[in-house]
Amino acid sequence: MADLLSQIQSLTENNSNKSTTAADQLAEAYKRSQQNRIDVLTNKQKALEQKQQFFIQLKSKIDSLINNIDVFTASNAPSKFKIKSVTSSKNDVLTATADKDAILGINSVKVNRLASNDVLITKRLNLGDTELFSVTGEDLTFKINNKEIKVSIAEGSTNEQAMKAIVKAINATEDLKVTASYVKDTSSTGRITLTAKETGQSNKIMFDDNGSNVLNALGLDNVNPNTENRTQNITGNQYAYYKLSNIEQLNSEIEINGLNISRESNSINDVLPGLTLNLLKAQETNEQAVTLTADVNTNGVENLINPILNSYNDLIKFLRSNNNIVKSESSVGSLLFNIRSLSSQSITPLSGSDMKYLTDIGIKINNDGTLSINDKTKLTQALKNNPEEVANLFTANDGFAKKLEKSIEMLLGDKGLIQSKKKSLGDQIEQTIKRNKEVTASIDRQAENLKKEYTSMLKVYLEAQSQYSNLLSNFSSINY
Repeated sequence: MADLLSQIQSLTENNSNKSTTAADQLAEAYKRSQQNRIDVLTNKQKALEQKQQFFIQLKSKIDSLINNIDVFTASNAPSKFKIKSVTSSKNDVLTATADKDAILGINSVKVNRLASNDVLITKRLNLGDTELFSVTGEDLTFKINNKEIKVSIAEGSTNEQAMKAIVKAINATEDLKVTASYVKDTSSTGRITLTAKETGQSNKIMFDDNGSNVLNALGLDNVNPNTENRTQNITGNQYAYYKLSNIEQLNSEIEINGLNISRESNSINDVLPGLTLNLLKAQETNEQAVTLTADVNTNGVENLINPILNSYNDLIKFLRSNNNIVKSESSVGSLLFNIRSLSSQSITPLSGSDMKYLTDIGIKINNDGTLSINDKTKLTQALKNNPEEVANLFTANDGFAKKLEKSIEMLLGDKGLIQSKKKSLGDQIEQTIKRNKEVTASIDRQAENLKKEYTSMLKVYLEAQSQYSNLLSNFSSINY
């Protein structure tokens, strides 16, 4: 008993000048002895959270894959493998686009003339303040392209004021496919220009003075809009004129494979099947024609296929990088096995075709199970021979996309594996956190109890020590 009391006394004396008392040290020592219980629960929580995060990421990978699968299960999916491309030997003269109906081959195109917007220019008028417009009045009415236009010209208006009022009235008219501008062609004269908003002879500018004399005052009675060759009655740049008097010159003119073609636009889509020609510049007479080459669009098909291959590969790599979880979850292990085997499975070919494997179109199965297009020549040739056969590998009822869809369908939905796993793991994590708090609180209470017991025992010890000292003092004062 004396030894135990001396040890307690020593512990007390050693800590008498420190902020941490012997009781605190005793409590902390107890907590350390119980830390393993907390660590077990903490590690369990981390493992559960890691697995929960795995299923969250798995859901994201599968969602991405589903989005790409949908491209191949859509009704128009087979047609996307028929896309074509076209190249121009002179992109500054002519560009072109191709759709699935384009015929593979080469065409020669010479651009002789671009389609243009009709332009009508009024006669030149002096702008001086003393040069008054010859027609004034309220609601003066004339027509452009059969659209009625009203303008008010105040008495005493100068030519410049009148022309600006006329331009404003024209441009304020709804659905008029003509725009007007006021232009000062010299420092002292001005004119109005009328420009058709669309190209071609069917968009030529027509006008009718309608008895108002407004257009006649602008000199438009010098030209007749109702003839094919709209030449000036009185020649000279100062008089009204059409920029192109012959309305046929408003149309584009091209020569395709020796045939002369005329259209009202510079975008022509009704001459070569599946091709839209975009005319940019007219060529000189002795200039070499443009060569257009239509071919299968292998790059376009690659861009169509690669997203589903990339999503597939991403899922494969993700599962392989989480091997411990894959091994512990049989359903996930089955998923990895099933989707890896899809790439080598045969697909029912079209009638008369022997194309039934992804490898038949240049897709390689890599050692890690991922897929990649590594033989572009093989893919190009397959697209040239029969794009429907290539499409069938992905879009058939037992095609690659459908097989992928079936292999992951058990994982999806509110009752699917992923959702049930996420819920189960969430519940376990919540229970583990709750248990951890309970154990920690229990340890803290026991440590506090130990502190109290120690403090109480120390009090008893100190009292006994005091009594013992008093007793010794009394004995020493007695004379024998």
